Amino acid sequence: MNLPAVAPARRNILILLPLITVICVGLFGRLATGSFADLFDFQIYYTAVENVLGGRMPWAGGVEFYYPPLAFVPLLIAYAASLFGGGPFVYVLVLWVEMICCSVITTFCVYLTGLKIYPEKTAFLAAVLNATALSVAYYSLCRFDAFPACLAMLAITAALYDDRTTGYIASLLGLFTKIWPIVVFPFLWIYNARKTSVIEEGKQRAFAFLAGGGLLFGLMILAGYDKFLGYAGRVYCNTVPYAVHQYLLVAGIVVPFDTIAILFRLLTVVIVLGALYLMYRQPGNIVLMLKLVLAVIIAIILFSQYRSPQYIVWFTPLAALLVAGDLKGILVFVAIQVMGYIEYPFGYNLFWVNDRYVSGWGMVFFTVFFLMIGLLLWRAFLVPDVKEKETVRKEKGRRTSAKK
Repeated sequence: MNLPAVAPARRNILILLPLITVICVGLFGRLATGSFADLFDFQIYYTAVENVLGGRMPWAGGVEFYYPPLAFVPLLIAYAASLFGGGPFVYVLVLWVEMICCSVITTFCVYLTGLKIYPEKTAFLAAVLNATALSVAYYSLCRFDAFPACLAMLAITAALYDDRTTGYIASLLGLFTKIWPIVVFPFLWIYNARKTSVIEEGKQRAFAFLAGGGLLFGLMILAGYDKFLGYAGRVYCNTVPYAVHQYLLVAGIVVPFDTIAILFRLLTVVIVLGALYLMYRQPGNIVLMLKLVLAVIIAIILFSQYRSPQYIVWFTPLAALLVAGDLKGILVFVAIQVMGYIEYPFGYNLFWVNDRYVSGWGMVFFTVFFLMIGLLLWRAFLVPDVKEKETVRKEKGRRTSAKK
């Protein structure tokens, strides 16, 4: 992968900003709640690792660890480090370091991807937005979602810099880490086929990767490693289907929740298929690809009947990329990050718990939150499209300026 050089000053800022943001968010949490972060999930990870090392399934003994096997990569590293001394304290500390490293890599991916569609200053601003995202910083302290988000952005960046194999592999690794990064795979396939055809690209490499990954995934399910599929049946109140159901009840209209959930699943399928069709029509349109991937990720997050607050980490890098040149979009982005931080940890037990609103303010909060995410998506779609030829001209101009 032939990547452009990053100026030392820029590089240092992009490395330090995620670290500084995490420290500030952690200290604020310490002052506001008495704890840097909610480490409940870290405890689950720790117990799941012990189960696996003891020859049991991760969820043995009622442990709620419902993730694919590659989720254990950062967890095992942290656990191994804790064996040299320090126990759980070192385990948590190493996990923090790993998640911050993932955030740094994601930030550089945002910057490098931004160089494909923006002037350098705007690309740098996009990276800064990602590096200083409040909710992402918080979840770096208490969840492992920075890891699959890093894989997804690595996949996109690799494809844009003509390293197709790395892009496919990163996306498939994401499948075996937390499922959702696989959504970028078909978009990368279509983008990589821009100079040939989808069938030709499939014959060369894409189909082999997809078939191999699909076979391994299927064998994993058949072997009994399938507990994470149980997430699909849960119902959480911080989702659009639940909010729609509640509004219908307030209006006196009784529709079974299962019916609403099915309709939103169908809508998600329509959005995914529509996005792939639009990408197929303009395979060399880089900005369009970023927009469509963002739309699909947001649809999957909001229209499912189950959503964890940390899912905001999934779409933050792409959102930062697409609104970096738009002041109104930046303001909406920042507002969503603040609202995501309010949703959890501060709003939990105050506005909502997993399966219901605790007060009427819960419905109000999530309604505004969903509308703001919709507004963010709208601002992102206002970004002018940039096709491959325009990108090449920009890169040549940037190199010429650098030589001067």
